[in-house]
Amino acid sequence: MREPKKSAGTVRRSGGMGSEISGPVFVVGGGQMGGVLARHLSGHDGPFGPVRVVDPGVEVQKSLKGEGIDVFPTLAEAAKKADRPGLVLLAVKPGVFLHPGGELASGLSLIPPGTLALSVMAGVSLERLRAGASGLRWVRAMTNLALSAGRGMTLLAAGPDVAHGEQSALYGVFAGMGRALWLPEESFDAATALAGSGPGILALVAEALADGGVREGLSRETATLLSSWALYGTGALLADKGILPEALKSRVASPAGTTIEGLAVLERLGVRGALIEAVRSMTERSRTLSRY
Repeated sequence: MREPKKSAGTVRRSGGMGSEISGPVFVVGGGQMGGVLARHLSGHDGPFGPVRVVDPGVEVQKSLKGEGIDVFPTLAEAAKKADRPGLVLLAVKPGVFLHPGGELASGLSLIPPGTLALSVMAGVSLERLRAGASGLRWVRAMTNLALSAGRGMTLLAAGPDVAHGEQSALYGVFAGMGRALWLPEESFDAATALAGSGPGILALVAEALADGGVREGLSRETATLLSSWALYGTGALLADKGILPEALKSRVASPAGTTIEGLAVLERLGVRGALIEAVRSMTERSRTLSRY
């Protein structure tokens, strides 16, 4: 996976902040994704200042405050009481951001123009981010909850006013929680189907494999452990060792063995085609969400 390169079409110059990010990080939304990012940013040294989470939820506030993270109920209150943010990170549902005249829109209007902002909201394009908060300089990210295990895959796309140094700093955050990849935004829908939704598909595969093991007499605990580690080990071979999927399949599927028998069943039932169609459907769904 690559960092942004200093080449034509990739280098971005800042509209007002330069290449360094200074000041607090406002994480708007302390739920699953926002909480993971807030904990990571507050627990590691880096180019950012202290983390300030914005979330109205009582349980979220209690949990994060117990870990020493400052929490504000609204962005407006955070903007008034904390120093100017170096980064605003939006980890809320898209409808919350897209609601005109809502509390978030009012809070974002208080953020100083030129502030760097990053969105992990699914289906919200850079164009719509700029339309919703035109004074901010936007980066779009698509990631997944495997970040919490240090194995997340994050896709990044930046506006033309985001400096190379800022891109590198954000890349470092997500690369420190797995892998990160800069992509043209037009590739996001297909990439989202794999990187964003892929874990859900693979969880179904793991569950089905475990069900098969239970059917053959294994305990649920043992079957789930074995299927989970089959996926985990396979991912390590593919991602860390660089083995191609077709090469790994050939290594495992020995003549007249158990693996080739199972593969023949899956081919007969059309599992490969079903997975390909699932990626197509997820890509189309991502495109649809981006239009609304």
